[in-house]
Amino acid sequence: MRTEVATSHLRVTPGVPVVLDVDVTNTANVIDGVTATIQGLDPTWFSLVVPVVSLFPDSSATVSLRIDLPRNCLAGEYLVSVRVTSVIDPERASEHEFWLSVAPLLAASVALHPSVINGGSEAIFMASIANEGNVTADLVINAIDPARHLTCVPYPATVSVPPGETHTVEVHANGKRPFFGQAVARNITIDVAGGGLAIEAKATFNQKPRIPRGVLTILILLLIIALWATVFLVAVSALRDKPPVTKTLGDNFTKTAAAAADASAAASAAAAAAQGGGANGNADPAAAASAATASGGAGGSVDLKTVGVTINGTVTSKSDGAPQPLITVEAFRVKPSGDMLSVGSTGTGADGTYSLAALLPGHYKLRYSADGFDELWYPAAPDAGSATLIKTGPGDKLDGYDVVMSGKPGSLAGEIVADPSKGAAPPITLTVKQVIATPKPGDTPPAEVPAPVDGAGKFSLAGLATPGTYHLSITAPGFDAQGFETTLKAGQNQVINTVTLGAGLGSLQGTVVDGAGKPLGGVDVTVTSGSFVKKTKTPTAGNVGSYLVDGLTTPRTYVITFSLAGYADETISLDLGSGENRTVAGKLLGGTGTLTGLVADTTGAPLGGVAVEVRHGAFLATTATLTTSGAQGQAGTYSIAALPTPGIYTVTFSLAGYTSQTIRVDLTSASSATGVNAVLPRTNGTVSGTVTSAGVPTADVIVDLSNGGTPRSTATASSPGGLYRFTDVPPGSYTLTFHKDGLVTRVVIITVVGDQAATRDIDLPVGQ
Repeated sequence: MRTEVATSHLRVTPGVPVVLDVDVTNTANVIDGVTATIQGLDPTWFSLVVPVVSLFPDSSATVSLRIDLPRNCLAGEYLVSVRVTSVIDPERASEHEFWLSVAPLLAASVALHPSVINGGSEAIFMASIANEGNVTADLVINAIDPARHLTCVPYPATVSVPPGETHTVEVHANGKRPFFGQAVARNITIDVAGGGLAIEAKATFNQKPRIPRGVLTILILLLIIALWATVFLVAVSALRDKPPVTKTLGDNFTKTAAAAADASAAASAAAAAAQGGGANGNADPAAAASAATASGGAGGSVDLKTVGVTINGTVTSKSDGAPQPLITVEAFRVKPSGDMLSVGSTGTGADGTYSLAALLPGHYKLRYSADGFDELWYPAAPDAGSATLIKTGPGDKLDGYDVVMSGKPGSLAGEIVADPSKGAAPPITLTVKQVIATPKPGDTPPAEVPAPVDGAGKFSLAGLATPGTYHLSITAPGFDAQGFETTLKAGQNQVINTVTLGAGLGSLQGTVVDGAGKPLGGVDVTVTSGSFVKKTKTPTAGNVGSYLVDGLTTPRTYVITFSLAGYADETISLDLGSGENRTVAGKLLGGTGTLTGLVADTTGAPLGGVAVEVRHGAFLATTATLTTSGAQGQAGTYSIAALPTPGIYTVTFSLAGYTSQTIRVDLTSASSATGVNAVLPRTNGTVSGTVTSAGVPTADVIVDLSNGGTPRSTATASSPGGLYRFTDVPPGSYTLTFHKDGLVTRVVIITVVGDQAATRDIDLPVGQ
């Protein structure tokens, strides 16, 4: 593959995502998929916009990596690399280095503990200042009382907070407290500033008076009590000076007065009840009875449990016949004048039933109402004038006052889209059918209604009967059919969540034959795509050589491999379309070949005792290089025969203390490969370079080498000027930190490769 990075220097502000684009061209002759990673960065700090980008032969695309550094990522220059790798063949890869410049971010927060203090003359607040940025924050703390009643002093007044740390400052507030009265709230503002950063926090100091309000209140109450006691004593003395009262009452005065009061109350209640309707002058016997009961007069008491009227019924919906809860049922009493008075109401339960109880005997009309329903008067009238008059007598219990209510028309709308990664959007068919939970015998089942779907996948269907449950069926060529139910409340216009179609499953099938066209049984058939693996085997009897691998996610690129002992593997890469069932024939060729070669170190010296492994699918052959020269050959050489051909082999060379090497070898039918040589570098490498400032070699610069553990440190030399060097460094990713008083600290990420020297020169600007 061929790759190109859009930039060699990327500036990033922590907390602000940026995108790095890598242009990739597929130079192979098969469909490939590529992915990318950034070496030297925490994997949680970056992500791929598209995890895998598919590429046809000779086509190009852009792989985008989203970099989002945490706010505590230290400022500095980092040398990192982006690696683009094929998901089909990991050996096809490309790597580019680029500078990642992390901008300084000054951020902090302040919190008070506590934020409110109740006290006298002095209070101490604890201000916790947290550095949430990536550079050291030099901050000045100031505390004031805007009303100038308090003297506020922070200890200390300045702090230097490294990234990720929290420092605590004491804020002392002192001032005169009020002499008496209630507590006074003093507001304090704590300002933290420095380097362009300005934050603040608020605190409250409630100063208690020297003489609390409660004590003052007690003194006032004592004074009032003393005053009243004085007045009382004077009044009693004055009364004692008057002659005693000589007027007396009869013994039967109390009983006579009580009887008269009872008679008067009964007469008043009866007169009020006789007037009934009030201003219209119509008498209401039931009201009179109630009044008589309330007064306890000669008319006797009325027991509502005996004379009360009860009306029971059930409310169902016209659309599906289901009981309807939460329907408001109102009883209107019809007076002789024709006027109606609302005298009671109730609501239907979960089973749609209702009960209007404790009604007085008389004439009634019933009204039924709820959101989304057309108003209804018993039994099926649109208004009160055409409603049926219900006549009741004392103690009546009326059942069967059932009604059927019609919901206002509803609608369904939404959008159906095909997964953009699954190919072009297909034509979509949508049908809607009402679901009747308990159909009545003889009723015609609801028909499926087609809902038009436009080119953008949007649909809308109005005039639906409500309340009701509807089943939506969605079909599209090459995609899985979908079906689900949704419920419309009375009069509801519902917008359904966007429905995403998934491509239908596909399959691969065919027959595997040998070079002469004869079907082969026992062939291992392996289908892979990324981490997905599915296997089968061709039968040895019956339909010999045939295979079928179904249940494959589409559209997707797959690799199918045919393997059989004594034959060279065959691998085919193909693109399976949405819901596609494809026939792919396999052909295995037999024969054997030989591999020979020489293994040496980077200086050219032959290496003996090197382990050599040759692999092809499940096939494995091993040997070792000669340790001495003789009749069998030169030291460092090897030879492996009887390799099934044709086939693609991987040859791995390994020796303790050296970095293993793997080589790919293609063997055609009954062929051999000579000169399959390998060079093994030593495992560890070196790191060195020169440090300058303003282009001048600089000595005594401290250089730290670290891979997360205890760092190794050295200092640059004075001769040769600015030179530093680390030897015997295990391979891996490291950070080099350069620091010296008076110079700007720099951090560089490097990758150490075994038996190689990693060189990193750097120039340190003057600064702190």
